[in-house]
Amino acid sequence: MKRIILLLLFAAILLAACGEKEEAAVMVQPVSFYYRATETDFSSEDGVIRAEVRDLGAERYTDQKLFELYLEGPERDDLVSPFSQDTTLSSVVRRGGTLEFVLTRNAYSPSEFDHSIAYACLAKTGLALDGIYKIRIEVWTKGGTLMDSVFFSENDILLYDSGAEKQDIRDVTLYYSDEAGKLLLTEKQSISNSNWGDVRQNAQNVLELLLSSPQSGGMRMALPAGTAILDDVNVENGVCTVDFNGDFYLNRPDDEQAEQLTILSVVNTLCELDGINAVQIYSQGQILSPYVWLDLSEAWTMDSSVVGPLHEELGEFAGMLCLPGQNDGLLHRLTIRARARGSTTKEEALLLALFSRMPQNGLAAPFSNAPAPLSVTTSNQICTVELAENSLPTDPDALETAVHSIAATLTSLPEVNAVLITEGGRFVTLGALTPSASWFCVQREIDDFTR
Repeated sequence: MKRIILLLLFAAILLAACGEKEEAAVMVQPVSFYYRATETDFSSEDGVIRAEVRDLGAERYTDQKLFELYLEGPERDDLVSPFSQDTTLSSVVRRGGTLEFVLTRNAYSPSEFDHSIAYACLAKTGLALDGIYKIRIEVWTKGGTLMDSVFFSENDILLYDSGAEKQDIRDVTLYYSDEAGKLLLTEKQSISNSNWGDVRQNAQNVLELLLSSPQSGGMRMALPAGTAILDDVNVENGVCTVDFNGDFYLNRPDDEQAEQLTILSVVNTLCELDGINAVQIYSQGQILSPYVWLDLSEAWTMDSSVVGPLHEELGEFAGMLCLPGQNDGLLHRLTIRARARGSTTKEEALLLALFSRMPQNGLAAPFSNAPAPLSVTTSNQICTVELAENSLPTDPDALETAVHSIAATLTSLPEVNAVLITEGGRFVTLGALTPSASWFCVQREIDDFTR
């Protein structure tokens, strides 16, 4: 009998030992990393984005370190990283239940579809963390130009086509002016539509929302008082045509900065919709060329660089670019959200944003190839810009425009009164430049519209 009891006790010890080994295999800190499926299938929930569960072990991870690990990519063969190899994580900040990401890329990527999948993967990963309910993602170029600024909550991410009957109500993004009238701010509002495949109706519905006051504080309508839509909007080949009434012109803003926000409030809001890539604006059936300062003769596209809010703790500030018009050659002022990172000064940040700017919305690019400044220093309110050989255009007119653009952009900062430019060690101008009113587009005398 004693032998049997001892054998049973020994067996129990062995089973307990085996149980301990099994328990040791349990993940200490499991975390779900969401990546893109190698082969996408929109008919199933995990056909586009799938979770890879990682064991973090006993080591404690900061949010920064966790998402740097995430960007290294998946371990499974059926998953791929949705981000390009040149994408780096600048910062991750928690603000209550919101996780804010700042990413940096070398340049723009042409595929909006790839962008959407990448942002959804990152958002799903962040929303899986305890206490996180919203995600904000910003993507900047290395030169300091804002590419994208998007928000996510759990309901914003649709991983598969669940049928039209579940898609009657969606959130849309509206762009309003901030209270200071410097930048645009976004607001999500819910909208119902029985047929979301009708791009024209989507645009009509969203514009009607934009013509009402925002629901959030700290922002206001950018459209002039009395603005109304005259006819049904039209969408053809990705271009949305909108015809506003006469008040849109008669009550127009009285400065160029406010005029930019008015137009981009409409353009950015409509370009958020699937099937719309550009917006052509009319008033009373006539193309506004110009509105007052701006050239609206061609369709405009979304510009994310004018979207706030500013995060001063990340070095962001409202900076002004002075860019030549594509048709008049005169300088136009565009306020953007710029960012001075680390040891980068505001002067350097603005200069890099100017150099990397592409032609858009009636504004030309002063530089066909973005130069790299050797140094940018400010002393006694004179900013000295040293450029490498062959940085500036050789054509005399293009050279004059580029020099004026640099000087006007930098002197928009309160700490800079004049600009001195050298190229390859030689002075481009005889002395420090101060902007002249003759460089800029001024308010035009325009005949009254026939109403």
